[in-house]
Amino acid sequence: MTKMTDYYIFCLLILAPFSAYVSAGEENLIWRNTYHQFGYGLKYQPESQQKTVEYNDAIDLLLRNGIKSLLMKKSQYLTGDFAGKKSQYVAGDFAVKKSQYLKGDFATDPNMTVSAVCMNDTLTMIQDIINGTTYAFDMLDSDGKPGSGIKHGNLIWTGNHPQCKQARGPGFNGQMCSVVTNAGYSQLNLHLSFGACLPDSCSQTDVGLIVWDALKVIDAQLKVLIYPIGVSCPQDLKYARKDIVAIVVSSIIAFAVVMGTLADIVYIYLDSSGDKDNIQGRSDSPPNYNSIPASSVNDTTERLGLLSNIPKNEVLYGENPQSSCNSVLKQILLSLSLITNTRKLLNTSTASGSLTAINGMRVLSMWWVILGHVYGFLPFLSLDNVLDFVELLKRFSFQGIMNATYSVDTFFFMSGLLVAYTVMKKLRDGANINWAMFYIHRFWRLTPVYAFAILIWTTLYKHWIWNGTFAMSMRQTDPCDDYWWTNIIYINNFHPNYGNLNKQCMGWGWYLANDMQFYILSPLFLILLHKMKYVGHGAMLFFLTGCLTSRMITADYYGMRLPGINTPLNHTHEAWADSSPLYNKPYTRIAPYLVGMWLGYLLVINSNRVRLGKLKLLVGWCVAITIGISIIYGLYGFYKDFPVTHLGNKSESIIYIGCTRFGWSIALAWVIFVCATGNGGPVNTFLSWKVWAPLGRLTYCAYIVHPAVIFYFGLTMEKTLHYTDLVFVQQYISLVVVSYGVAFVLSMTVEAPMLGLEKVLFKRWLK
Repeated sequence: MTKMTDYYIFCLLILAPFSAYVSAGEENLIWRNTYHQFGYGLKYQPESQQKTVEYNDAIDLLLRNGIKSLLMKKSQYLTGDFAGKKSQYVAGDFAVKKSQYLKGDFATDPNMTVSAVCMNDTLTMIQDIINGTTYAFDMLDSDGKPGSGIKHGNLIWTGNHPQCKQARGPGFNGQMCSVVTNAGYSQLNLHLSFGACLPDSCSQTDVGLIVWDALKVIDAQLKVLIYPIGVSCPQDLKYARKDIVAIVVSSIIAFAVVMGTLADIVYIYLDSSGDKDNIQGRSDSPPNYNSIPASSVNDTTERLGLLSNIPKNEVLYGENPQSSCNSVLKQILLSLSLITNTRKLLNTSTASGSLTAINGMRVLSMWWVILGHVYGFLPFLSLDNVLDFVELLKRFSFQGIMNATYSVDTFFFMSGLLVAYTVMKKLRDGANINWAMFYIHRFWRLTPVYAFAILIWTTLYKHWIWNGTFAMSMRQTDPCDDYWWTNIIYINNFHPNYGNLNKQCMGWGWYLANDMQFYILSPLFLILLHKMKYVGHGAMLFFLTGCLTSRMITADYYGMRLPGINTPLNHTHEAWADSSPLYNKPYTRIAPYLVGMWLGYLLVINSNRVRLGKLKLLVGWCVAITIGISIIYGLYGFYKDFPVTHLGNKSESIIYIGCTRFGWSIALAWVIFVCATGNGGPVNTFLSWKVWAPLGRLTYCAYIVHPAVIFYFGLTMEKTLHYTDLVFVQQYISLVVVSYGVAFVLSMTVEAPMLGLEKVLFKRWLK
């Protein structure tokens, strides 16, 4: 054990002073008051709550004492004196609190020792380094080492993973283990981590004990407390039964699509060799949307902000009922055809008289969602200058990225609008609505794609990222293993763990749960608006008031203060406080949905014809733009002198938190209102641009897959990224393109065929 410890002390000699610098900096330098904008919330810890620890000056320690002391004692560490003075190094806090430091996944027993096989293989590797053996030097060279920019947040020293894995020793291979220590900026959830290349006979426990034992000596010299809090040594992931199920299901889907595509090719050939006049009647010919009257919209029209609004004669990629293919088998095969579905997807025609401006709003909002997630996920996965990135909070322009969560309210607004607009038109025209199909269609429309994505996420996706350089967190227990069913029945915003976003299956699925819950509730308002409009308006006003009130009460109870709009400061010990009490609960997010429903009702009763004078248009645009800019950029005053030095007072915080999402939907309502009534001018021209239509049809699938695309990129990189504006612009554009590419595959193989099958199976009820 002594030789191994000596070896790792040697490897960590240069690590220690830098670690001490980071550890000291955590308490004494720039993070006395820190706001943490990450994902869905903002965390604040006032100075009075900071734990004060006295350290020597970090820079003096780094430049004067640390390196000099370690280099002078290098020979001492490598000559065996360590064994004789071990008790000296582990005296004091280290001896008393050993069990405290031995926590995490790698150790639970303070008396645990390194296994014999790991010890023997490691000693062999050390001896081979001395002897000049190539594989041993490859392993040594593969270890993570400190680079420049630690002051800027370079706390991830990955090492060379491929080189380590390719090393072949006598009876063992190299394995790269990721070690996370307590040093770092805990308020930003950033910890010093490094790669350690060791024989694959060493378990995570062995590695944790070896590194901990080496760090003790460095800790004693530098008078700091650095210890490992997590170790991950990924082994090749074996295929489990659920993985086989995923492969079988994927194979069946692929086979069905291939068969449908081949059948379509045969039909095209037969049509081309037969009566050419029949070609015009083929079901796969692009429908002429402009010839379809605006009134021909039925209850199968999509009612989710993520989904495209489409006319009666085309349920997205479904079979045209006027098709010459009367055979059910032919209809099924064509519904599976990649050719047919791609042609329909790429069709830029839209129904005349529909809410065409929603197409542009839908796509731009989806891009905004991806933008927020790129800047929210990647920096804390793999940046080597994350503290420079945090400085972006000072920029006025960055407020648009920080507040990207309002893009979700845009989708809630559009969803409510489409539900009300579609259903109220049918009720106005005296049509009967099959309310059972109202729900069945919605479940059929969303769930197969969603379920398949969950299946891949919890099975094959793990194999794709398992050995990723930054995939340590993804190797932990996956909530999808036990709670996938909560997503399928759309209750994952409440269960498990009260809807905690970090502890539920596919955390971004909270939106789908909320929207489904709103959708289930919507007929109550729609029927009342149709039969007793004043009672309907009263019911909607009651729910709107309840939403705003619940947001204010929640913000007050948990002591939420600007600029933090989602993070509790009081009652933080409660489980509910850790479950995003404002962010993902339906009673705090329904306001934009209700505003959308009101707008849909207003457009229907006025038949999309409202004349507005220039003065009204000017005033309306000024009010809408003022509301929107105030909400998105209104908190800049708190961030321009980052770190934030003061909080908003109670009254302004409660009002802002309680009303801004409602206010955002009001601004959106004006945009759609003027566009739908012919008063939108160039705004309507832009948002109704035909190019948006194909992209809009991919929005739902893009929403489901884009976080997985971002995570895959971030977790499987071999080295850290260095943030610059240009680098992240490139990353954002590439991730948008890849996300839509994956969305296209998912749409063509699962979404489109399922909609085509719906048209066949439920044709009688979809008329």
